[in-house]
Amino acid sequence: MQRTPQATCNAFTLVELAIVLAIVGILVGAVVAGSSLLRQSETQTIISDYTKYSTAVSQFNRQYGGIPGDLLDATNYWGDDNTNCADAAVTNTTPGTCNGDGNGQIVTATGAVPANVNEPFRAWQHLQLAKFIDGNYTGITAGTIGGTDLTASLGVNAPKSRISNAGWTLFHYSAVDAANKYSLDIGNLLMFGAVNGNKLTRAAAITPNEAWQVDKKIDDALPAFGRVVTLKPVYLSNCATTAVDATAQYKLTDTSKACSLMMGIPTN
Repeated sequence: MQRTPQATCNAFTLVELAIVLAIVGILVGAVVAGSSLLRQSETQTIISDYTKYSTAVSQFNRQYGGIPGDLLDATNYWGDDNTNCADAAVTNTTPGTCNGDGNGQIVTATGAVPANVNEPFRAWQHLQLAKFIDGNYTGITAGTIGGTDLTASLGVNAPKSRISNAGWTLFHYSAVDAANKYSLDIGNLLMFGAVNGNKLTRAAAITPNEAWQVDKKIDDALPAFGRVVTLKPVYLSNCATTAVDATAQYKLTDTSKACSLMMGIPTN
């Protein structure tokens, strides 16, 4: 009788399976570590961008004797934006620009005063026209001109960040909005965060730990004090632990994107 040959067994041995699992573990670890390093690198750009933009504002102020966006005689340097602030005494140029009100604050007006309404966005245009920053900014809100509409459009009227969906706006921070803000008044600032509706870049874009890392490297690591602050929990519910200035801490137990930052800048 002819014997039928036995089928060849191609199954993995326990040793081979262990080797495969170890390799998979190493690959997964490498991907996770790489992703973490990339995120850390992106977070570091918040600090480098802050340094770049705050330096640009200071240099602009020294050269032109005013704050970008708020500069009273900007059209004398870069001509008139005939669509938004026509002035027969000033040469029209393309794109041209508008003057600010010269009150020392990068703010918006509540009436239909185009020169003032867009100061937070004219600021970027003034810096670009003066060649202190790169880019090409419209100088106007992305929403309806007039009223209190302050719609940021990243890469259009405000700079983008390397952090996804986040960017920068220039503004003046005061304690008048007590519901959202800690009581500290840090004046003109760079606001870092995501765009939310018809708002500046003050929506959450980074985790509390990332905000804390940025804060402690250039300030005091506290969300309510110093030149780097965030908004109260009523607006950013998971960024800080409490709305009480003296005891607020970054909520490091929360790993979601819960924070934006307001970072004071020198203007003299």
